[in-house]
Amino acid sequence: MKDYYQILGVSKGASQDEIKKAYRRLAKQYHPDVNKGDKSKEEKFKEITEAYDILSDPEKRRQYDMFGGMGSSGRQGGFDPFGGARGFEWGDGGTRFYSYTTGGEQPQFEDLGDIFSELFGIGGFGRRKRSEEYSERKKTVDGSDTYADIEIGFEEAAKGTVREIAIKRGDKVERIKVKIPAGVDNGFKVRVKGKGEPGIGGGRPGDLYLSVRVRPHHVFWREGADVYCEVPISIYESIFGGSITVPTLNGSAVMKLPPYTSSGQKFRLRGQGVPVPGKEGVKGDQYVIVNIVPPKKLDRESEAMLRELASRNAYNPREEK
Repeated sequence: MKDYYQILGVSKGASQDEIKKAYRRLAKQYHPDVNKGDKSKEEKFKEITEAYDILSDPEKRRQYDMFGGMGSSGRQGGFDPFGGARGFEWGDGGTRFYSYTTGGEQPQFEDLGDIFSELFGIGGFGRRKRSEEYSERKKTVDGSDTYADIEIGFEEAAKGTVREIAIKRGDKVERIKVKIPAGVDNGFKVRVKGKGEPGIGGGRPGDLYLSVRVRPHHVFWREGADVYCEVPISIYESIFGGSITVPTLNGSAVMKLPPYTSSGQKFRLRGQGVPVPGKEGVKGDQYVIVNIVPPKKLDRESEAMLRELASRNAYNPREEK
């Protein structure tokens, strides 16, 4: 787990002013425009900026202090849009860092370009300086790509969905609809063409890349395109077999159990998994794992019958091979 206080070189009780001063000092030292081509300093700069993003926000800092970082990076719910996503990009359009948080109905955006304007006399991570340099030798500059996370539900990931999100492009907040294809899983990248940073002087805009995070489901889980669930069955169903109702992503389905079904036995429902993105008509399967659940209580007559049955059909599964 990262120690953000150590990264900025401040104590845990540091004031906001001390945190900001430490960030200014380190950012000026490690900024990519000062250390062109030095990947180690670029990574260090990202780490410093990530630490400042957490510690400069009172609520994020409180959660970090309480949960060791889980409050900001291990969140489960809540976003739309992006739920505290952060992104970096270096390119002709300049460096772009953004932090999205939600506050009421409108998302709140923080652009650290203001700090760099004070440090270097430029705005938006070097974009103004770059545009001035380009003005003499290049008429247009393409915009940078931007990156963010988006969290969706398990069934949305399986079936596909359309989400309306708010993004900051330049100085404006824009609401766009994003189509997420069926079958995506954690880490899947959705590209939204032309919705990154605007270009300069008529240059092409960059693209927006959304990294998908899928919330866990209370019934199902996935392994690739295959879906799994567990279903309880009675002792009588395990012995005599029969038809039982099981959940699927498309509603309830009837599944046949053979006689003498064991606990933990797995049954396949063909084609009831999730689609495979990029492969039209290809879907995974669903696997149903059954677990035998004994009755909580029997009347005396039923108990006596079972004891008689046990005495007539004695067996010990622990001794069977």
